Amino acid sequence: MNKHNKHEMLVQNILEKIGGFNNVKDVYHCATRMRLTLHNSSIPVVEELKTITNLKGALWSNGELQLIIGPDVSIVTEIFKKEIAKTPKKNLNEFEIRFENKNIKQNVAWYKRFIKSISAIFGPLIPFLIGVGLLMAFQQLLIRSGLGSDSTIKDAVLGKDYNVFDLVLNIIASTGFKMMGVIALWSTVRYLGGKTPIAIALGLIMVSPIIPIDGIKLFELGSWEIILKPFHSTILAFILIGVVIAYFQKIMEKYLNSTVNFLLNPFLSLFIGGLLAFFVFGPVMGVVESSLLTAFNWFMGLPFGIGALIVGLTWQPLVVLGVHNILFFAAITALGQPGANPSIFLAAAFAAAWAQMGATIGVALRSRKATDKSAAVAAAVPGIISGPTESCIYAVNLPRLIPFITGVLAGGIGAWAIGIFGVGLNNLAGLGGIVGFLAYTDKLVYAIIIDLSAFALGIILTVLLWKEEKNEKTLATITTRTFAKEEFLKSKIDFNANELIHLLEHLKNNKNYEETIQRLEFLKVILEKYDQELTNKINQFITNLQNKNLDKKLINEIIQKAKLIKSEDQSNLNQIYLDIQAELKNLKTLKTELKKYGKSKLVVKNNLEFKLKKLLEKQEDHDAKSFNKNQKLINSNEANQSIVVNSFKNKDSQLDKIQNLETKIKTITTDIENSRLYLSEITEKYYQNFEKQVEKVELIKNKDLSKFKALYFNDIHKLEISEKLINPKVALNQN
Repeated sequence: MNKHNKHEMLVQNILEKIGGFNNVKDVYHCATRMRLTLHNSSIPVVEELKTITNLKGALWSNGELQLIIGPDVSIVTEIFKKEIAKTPKKNLNEFEIRFENKNIKQNVAWYKRFIKSISAIFGPLIPFLIGVGLLMAFQQLLIRSGLGSDSTIKDAVLGKDYNVFDLVLNIIASTGFKMMGVIALWSTVRYLGGKTPIAIALGLIMVSPIIPIDGIKLFELGSWEIILKPFHSTILAFILIGVVIAYFQKIMEKYLNSTVNFLLNPFLSLFIGGLLAFFVFGPVMGVVESSLLTAFNWFMGLPFGIGALIVGLTWQPLVVLGVHNILFFAAITALGQPGANPSIFLAAAFAAAWAQMGATIGVALRSRKATDKSAAVAAAVPGIISGPTESCIYAVNLPRLIPFITGVLAGGIGAWAIGIFGVGLNNLAGLGGIVGFLAYTDKLVYAIIIDLSAFALGIILTVLLWKEEKNEKTLATITTRTFAKEEFLKSKIDFNANELIHLLEHLKNNKNYEETIQRLEFLKVILEKYDQELTNKINQFITNLQNKNLDKKLINEIIQKAKLIKSEDQSNLNQIYLDIQAELKNLKTLKTELKKYGKSKLVVKNNLEFKLKKLLEKQEDHDAKSFNKNQKLINSNEANQSIVVNSFKNKDSQLDKIQNLETKIKTITTDIENSRLYLSEITEKYYQNFEKQVEKVELIKNKDLSKFKALYFNDIHKLEISEKLINPKVALNQN
C-alpha cells in the first residue's frame, strides 16, 4: 500500500469513527494535529480512534476533536476536505434536526471556546511562520558563511557591500515576517465566516509602505507615545480588527438589500476598518502590546534563570492543553519588535522540546517490542528535525506517563541552563529541532550544547525511571493497597467503626442523606454491643440529619468514641493483610517462571510478526511500482526482458525471506502453545492463594468482594490477558 493509499485509508477510518461527513462542522490543522469541530460530539469514542492505524493519538480539547497525525497532517487534512467536498450533503439538514430533537447540546465553557478560537486562528499561521522562519535562517546561514551579505547594514552600498541577490533575499525573508499580521487578519475573518479577500486588502492597508516607517506622532499618553505607523511584526491589532470586521460584514449581509450590500459591504469594511485600525485599535493595542512586552521581558529577566526554568517545566503541559500557541505567537511578536532582545523564552521552549524528544528515544531504547521501538523512533524523528513534539507526547510519552514526566523534568533543567547562560533566539527558524539551530546568531554553540544535553538527559531519566510494563507483583501490590484502604484491613480500630468514621468525615461530599441514614442505622446496630453511649449519639445524629442539621460537635464526639473500639474481627483482618503481603513476595517466583516459559517467547514472536508485516508492506509497494514498468519491458527487446527476469529473481529472494519468517513464527507459536497449559496452571495456583484471602475477608465482613477477586485475577493473569489467551474479569463496584 503506497503512502497516498495509506492516507486515504486513514481518512476513511476517521470518518467511520466520528459519525461520517454529516457530523463534521469544521476542520483545519496546525503543525501536527487535525482539528475537528463536530455537530454531535457524543459519537466519537477517543479510545476507539486511538486504535486506528497511522493515527498517533486523539483527544478532546476546548470543544475540538484533535487527531495527532504528524508531519503528514496537511496532506491528510486536504484529503479529508476533498472527501467531504465530493460527498453529497443532501441529508445534512435531516442530520442536524435529528440531533436537535435528541436535545444533544455542547455546553462548552466560555474560556474553552476562547482557547479554541485562538487555536483555530493561529493554526493556519504555523506553516506560514515555518516558511518565513526558514527563509530568515537561510539568509543568516549565507551571511555567516560569507556567501551572502547583509543589505540592512547602515550606509551599505548596492554593488559594493551587497549585491542584488542579497537585496531580493532580504525582501523575501523580512517582508514575510512583517506581513504576519495580514495573515492573522485573514485567518480571523476566515474562522468567523467573513469575506477573506476584503480582510487581506484591509491587512495590506495596515502595513502600507506609504506611511513613514518611523510613524507620525499623534499625542502622548503618560510615558507612551501614540504614533500613526504601519503595523509591522504585530498581531493583536489585526486579530481585533478582524473580529470587528467579520461581525460587521455579517450585520450588513443580514440587514442590507443584496444590491446595496454588494456595493457598500466592501466599501464600508475597508473605510471603517481602516479608520478603526489607525485611530482606535492600533493605538490601544500598541499600549497593550507595550505593556505585555514589558511584563514579558521582566518575567524572562528573573534572576538565576527562574523565568526560563518555569517555561521549561510548563511548556510541554501547555502543549497537551493546546494553549501553547498563544504564548508562542506572543514571543514571536516580541522578537519582531525593533531593537528586540534575543528571545530566551523561545530558546527555553525549544530546549523543553528537545528533552521531550529525548524521553521518546528513551522509550525506544527501553522497549523490548519492535513495534514500540519503531513507533517511538517514528514519533521522535520529525520533532528532532523540525521541532513539533505532539507526536512524541500523544503517541508515546503521555500514554506511558513516566516518560512524559521525565521529559518535562529534563526540559526544565535544560531551559534553566538557557536562562542562566542567557541564550536567546535572534530570529525565527522553523519550530525548533535541528532546523531551529539556524535561529541562533550570538550563542549558537551554547544552544547546541544545552539542547543536546537536555535531549540526552531526557533519554537517561527515561531509561532509569521508566519500566516498559508493570509486572504481576506491581499490579497486585496496587490492588492490595486499594483493598486495604477500602476494606480497612490495616487498622487497630474495628472495621465497622472505621466505616462510621469515614462516613462522617466525608459527609459534606455526600448530599444523599437518605442513603447515609440507612448506613448509619445498620452500623448503629452492629456497634451497639461495643458502646451503648455511642449508639445513643448516633441516634441523636440521625435525628439531626433528618432535619438537615449537621452538628459538628456531635460528629467529633462520635468519631472520638468510634476510635476507641477494638475487635477480634479486626485483628483477623490485620492478619489476613499480612498473609496477602507474604503472597505478594511469592510473586517474585512467578515473574521468573513467566519469563522462562512465556514472556520472552511472546516478545520474540511479536518482533518477528512486526518484521514480517514491514517486509510484506515493502513487497506490496515494490510490486505496485514495478508492475507497469515490467509490462512495458516484456514487450521490448531481449536485454530489457532479462531485466524483468532478474526482477523476478529478486522477488523470489524476498519471498524466501518472508517464508523463513513465517516458518519461525509458526515454530515459536507452537512452542508458546505447548507451554500455555503450564502457564495457565502456575498463574491459577498463585491467583487461588489471593482468592482464598479475599474469601476470608468476605466471611468476616459478610460482604461480596468479587470486585477484588476480579482485580487480582487480572493482575496475576496479565500476560495471558495481554496476549488474548484468556478474557479479563470485569471488576464491578460492590456496595
